[in-house]
Amino acid sequence: MTTSGLINAFDIASNGTGVAMGWENISTRIPSLDEGHYLWVHLDWMTDGVHDWLMDIAGIDPTIATNLATRGTRPSVFFYDHGFSMNLRGVNLNAENDPADMISVRFWLSGNIVITLRNQSLKAFDDIRTAIAAGKAPHSPDDFILTVAERLAYRVENVVRGLEENVEAIEDDQEGVTEGKTLPLRMRGSDIRNQLSRLRRHLAPQRDALVMFVEQKPSWADKRFKRRARALTDKTIRLVEDFDSLRERIQIVNENLMALETERMNRTMYWLTVIAGLFLPISFVTGLLGINVGGIPAADSPWGFATVALILAAIVGFEIWLFKKMRLI
Repeated sequence: MTTSGLINAFDIASNGTGVAMGWENISTRIPSLDEGHYLWVHLDWMTDGVHDWLMDIAGIDPTIATNLATRGTRPSVFFYDHGFSMNLRGVNLNAENDPADMISVRFWLSGNIVITLRNQSLKAFDDIRTAIAAGKAPHSPDDFILTVAERLAYRVENVVRGLEENVEAIEDDQEGVTEGKTLPLRMRGSDIRNQLSRLRRHLAPQRDALVMFVEQKPSWADKRFKRRARALTDKTIRLVEDFDSLRERIQIVNENLMALETERMNRTMYWLTVIAGLFLPISFVTGLLGINVGGIPAADSPWGFATVALILAAIVGFEIWLFKKMRLI
């Protein structure tokens, strides 16, 4: 692995302080650590040589290393005799990126070693580095994993709150939308539904992975960490429920807008039918008088046109009276 694959490495003490380590410290072996310290190595899994470093230097089984440094993984957690691997997703807050294009972050924890891998920058790891600089780093590997997962969930929650505000704006705007002007509103709703679907696609299995993490993790450095993990799982479950609720609300708005357009179309078709009904009898009369045969009444009379016009007016008047009586108009 080249130095470009290493994003950062820290020797972190239990009091929250950390010492940065360079590529030369981990390129050929995992350094020995003092009692109560743990090592955090952060890598870009797309860099050539990362897979080999995981196997040759970190001593990770080839199958596990492949799962940590491959494309197309979904949120999951797997436990082994000597550690566990976890794959989570975080919203993409990088410039000119859609938050719904969630970034995969992979963890490997074994003893006092924490290895994390990602392919794009994540704010959660920026938070960890800031905490290390302030001497407030997570005190243990369990604390580290939970802190990163909590920061990921925090930013997902912020995105959800933003989508919720957009949904509320659409719900308010639908009250004043006029017939024939619903397309922009429906397109806004469609964009939000697309984002919600893509976010939920990753967050639903992430919920399941966190549930499994809480239930199957064999031991915890502190019982408080297990309570934190349960709280994090509950938050993730609520976020998935929020996604479902927002999708249903958008669907209701879309149905209301479609009903408005359908009503407009039905009313237009109704009036076209009424108009056609009014013109059908007089079209029959004029068509009958326009046939090219002899014997047309009043063909040579100067009052013929006026007489026919009065007859047609009488027919239209009768039709209007009849339609009103039948409550068709």
